[in-house]
Amino acid sequence: MNIRFAYQASVLGLAVSLAAGAGQSRAQDTTSSENTTPPVELEPVINTATRAPRPVSAIPGSVVIIDSEQIEQQLSISSDPADILSKFVPGYSSSNQTVSGSAETFRGRGVQVLVDGVSRNTPLRNVSRIISLIDLNQIERIEVVNGASSIYGNGATGGIINFITKKSTDGKPSFGVSAGLRAFTADVEDSLAPEASLRLSGDNSHFDYLAVVTGEMTRDTFDGDGDRLPDDPLLGQGAFANGDSYNGLVKLGRDFDNDSKRIELTAELTRFDQEPEFYTDYDTDPVSVDFADPYDAKSITEDSNYQALKFDDKEFVLGSLSIQAFRNDIEKRFADARQSVANPAVYINRDEGQTTLLADQLGLRTTVDTKLDSIYDSLGVTWGFDYTHDETTQHFQDGVEAIAPMEQDSYAGFAQLEVAPVDWLQLRGGLRYERFKLELEDFNRPSYNFSGFDLPAVDVTGGTATYSETVFNIGAVVYLNDEIEVFGAFSQGYSLPDVGGFTRRAGLGTAGPVDFSDIAPEAQLVDNYEVGMRGEWESYRGNLSAYISESDLGTTFDVSTNEVSQQKERVYGFEAVGEVDVDDQLTLGSVFSWSEGKRDTEGDGDLDSYLPNNRIGPPMRITGYATYATDFDLNLRFEALYTGSRDRDDGVQQVKIDNALTFNLAADYPLLDGKLSLGVENILDVEYENPTASASRNRPVNGFGRVVSLRYSRTF
Repeated sequence: MNIRFAYQASVLGLAVSLAAGAGQSRAQDTTSSENTTPPVELEPVINTATRAPRPVSAIPGSVVIIDSEQIEQQLSISSDPADILSKFVPGYSSSNQTVSGSAETFRGRGVQVLVDGVSRNTPLRNVSRIISLIDLNQIERIEVVNGASSIYGNGATGGIINFITKKSTDGKPSFGVSAGLRAFTADVEDSLAPEASLRLSGDNSHFDYLAVVTGEMTRDTFDGDGDRLPDDPLLGQGAFANGDSYNGLVKLGRDFDNDSKRIELTAELTRFDQEPEFYTDYDTDPVSVDFADPYDAKSITEDSNYQALKFDDKEFVLGSLSIQAFRNDIEKRFADARQSVANPAVYINRDEGQTTLLADQLGLRTTVDTKLDSIYDSLGVTWGFDYTHDETTQHFQDGVEAIAPMEQDSYAGFAQLEVAPVDWLQLRGGLRYERFKLELEDFNRPSYNFSGFDLPAVDVTGGTATYSETVFNIGAVVYLNDEIEVFGAFSQGYSLPDVGGFTRRAGLGTAGPVDFSDIAPEAQLVDNYEVGMRGEWESYRGNLSAYISESDLGTTFDVSTNEVSQQKERVYGFEAVGEVDVDDQLTLGSVFSWSEGKRDTEGDGDLDSYLPNNRIGPPMRITGYATYATDFDLNLRFEALYTGSRDRDDGVQQVKIDNALTFNLAADYPLLDGKLSLGVENILDVEYENPTASASRNRPVNGFGRVVSLRYSRTF
């Protein structure tokens, strides 16, 4: 089944998890040399859901694939990957329009972010500045798996987002260039900002190669009322304003043994530097620039490097083998922030609150895709072993440690069995066992001024903690006919707690020493139940699904106490995607999602309160769009983005998030052997409250006003 946007929704109820058929079913290409029917377009293939290539229609769960054409079109409106995800992926919250992913959740839970299958998360100190710093000029497609999954390990309690980088081109060198300008119409002079990207690709008799270099500058940002937006609206997270970013990617590869084997080396760097001009005033509604308080701390930076070496062997004795070794060298410096009545939960250590996070991760991923046709026709197993070593620290600018230095080794084995017992049914089930060994050094939690109170320093005794989890999944896809299929799934995901955050808060309110064994949080195990239906017939495509996600322990950050509470939780929702080709030129579509969540605040087993806004933003989101290809090669896309309101008591407080409605336009036209693109974000220049940014700290934050972008790209 060829679903144009490959949306495979999410779900409700009970059933069975991730299935991918390997047998003689509709999901396979069963054409033979004797088949004289005209060739048809093959449906999309996804790796993320199964660790091995499988047709999308064989996955018994919600899947979205955002292809290169869609990415290119969205780049004319915004270069922020979070903006694209919020439009195309039901269940992913609205973008908060900053470099941070704060309060950007996936079905109310955490998300694991991968690039070419390697995680970018920092689990020992869970910071969220990941997605918005990925360069879309490097990306060929984005694969998204909705719902809890453990296929790649810790962190995917809400879903997995895998950014797949571009491949090299065959033959002689290909050179691509794109350049553009963006500006807010409220103040073009102070907001006009350039961007440029260069790409070189090709192959020779020895190897193939790809290099992508991108630079972007941002300046002042403004809301729909023409007021300048703060440079740090989310308390230390930073934003896009007054910053420079640089990204570079190099890939070298070689195929050998009649192309059955391949070795590929990838190196990537990410640089970001934002220099705020003023601090933020959180006492105003909405939060605003405090022009009377110039920013006098160090800039907000990202200085991270990623390397990976991958070997593939399609003719391995046990099937198809993939081995990937990687290293992530991550450095993130956060903003300084002022303490105030409206913003009391700020740690101030000797008049300093700015910290830098360092994480060094080494790992190895192995995957073997084995066919077992000799035992039973269509039977197969995907199995492997993963290892990761992680060292993480966080310190103030004078070198004083903000969290306990720690390192962790994780070892995991997994196996996914699949079979198609009959042509109309595919089954998949499996498990993953992972063991974590965490070592914390002794640590002197420094003295703080917190919420206006002076708290003395506390000695924290480190030690060794061990976590282990075995998680399961089982699922099925039933093909009712050539147009419609239904699926059901049960899957489990798990998330280790933010250990660094717990050590930073160690002993608040006490004067004596603290042993980590007394404050160590527990890992969260999430059960995800899904049912759904998807189909394509004539000019219509659609997906419906519903889900329930439950956990006995939570990882909810309470903004009023600055602590993480581990409580029983339940998240539930409904999602729908529909699209119709009105004619050969006009297509109409919509992406709908609704979700809500509750928790047990009293520890008695009853879900007595709603989850806070930074976990569940406004429940309803709708994206409506129309694409039109004119007779004279002008392509147009019009978008309407609606986010509902939320006014729920989370057991601590009740803060209303207002609804929002904005419109966007994208257009492109072939020019001088290239393409000229125009994008307009927030066409009507309305003033609105960004729902996700406001949910981060329950302080109203305005969204972007009208932004106009002009971009030209060409390949030589």
